[in-house]
Order: sequence, then C-alpha cells, then structure tokens
Amino acid sequence: MTTIAAAEPPSSKPAAKPVPRPAGTLAQVMRGIYFPNSNLIFDVQQNDPSAPKKKSNEAGGSATETYSGTYSGWDAVENAAVALTDGVDLILKPGRLCENGKSVPLQQADFQKFARDMRAAGVAVLQAARSRSQEKVSDATNALTDACSNCHEVYRDKGPAASQARCTPATKR
Repeated sequence: MTTIAAAEPPSSKPAAKPVPRPAGTLAQVMRGIYFPNSNLIFDVQQNDPSAPKKKSNEAGGSATETYSGTYSGWDAVENAAVALTDGVDLILKPGRLCENGKSVPLQQADFQKFARDMRAAGVAVLQAARSRSQEKVSDATNALTDACSNCHEVYRDKGPAASQARCTPATKR
C-alpha cells in the first residue's frame, strides 16, 4: 500500500516583517520638521509670500543657499503645511522616544487630542495657503499656535531638554 502525504497548504498570510524603530527622537522631529515649517508659516503674518524675492548674484554657494529658494512663495507655505499635517504620523509612530529616553506618551488621551489638533491646524493652514490669501493664512496660524502651545504646556515646558519631567503626563488630582 502506498501512502501519499498531503502537503501543507501555503499560508495565506505573508510573514510579518519587523516594524523598524523610528530613527529620531520626538525632539528631532520637532526641530527638523515642526520648528522650521511652523516658523515659515508664522512668517506669512508679516511677509507676503507672493512678494518678489531678491535674487542673489553669487554662484557656487552652499546647498542651503542654492536650494533654499527652489520652492518659494505660496508653494513653500503649502509644503510647510503638508509637513505639519503629515508629520503627525511621525509623531505618533510607535517606538519613538523623547529626548530624555521616555516613550512618547502615545496612549494618553490628551496627547492624542493634541496630535489631532495639530493635524487639523495643518489642514487649515494648507487650505488657507491654497487660497493665496495672506490674511487667511495669518488667521489660520491661531489654531497652529494653540496646537503647539497646548501640547508644549503639558509635555515640553517642564525643565531643560533632557529633564525627566518632560514627556510625562500631568498627574490627576
């Protein structure tokens, strides 16, 4: 008698790939994405992005000098708003650490709210920038200011950069 063994059917699920840990800390995301882009947006309050820029006659400058004006005017404001909006996904990436080595408080309801508020503020600035209205962008910076300061008051403004008090939820009384 011949016995034929049935082969195992192939798994319908591909093997799970390990999720890469974030490369930078929350502070690095803030300094690399949020600080420069929010300040570019806040600058619209005083400077019209559609105003002609002064041309530099110098050739052979640094990469920063060469490429800093590649996307300027309203394109730069829109790009900054997209960076703030989509940067929320980087803030909320599991495994990200704060500068002091603590985990970003992703499970805290207030932190989640602050992230949603940042995304909404970024979308509001983007819509205003697409209108090419300096006044509308300036008005939209109010929500951006609130989104930044509400989170900073709870999680950042607690001592020096590496303070263990940072990235710590407020204690309930």
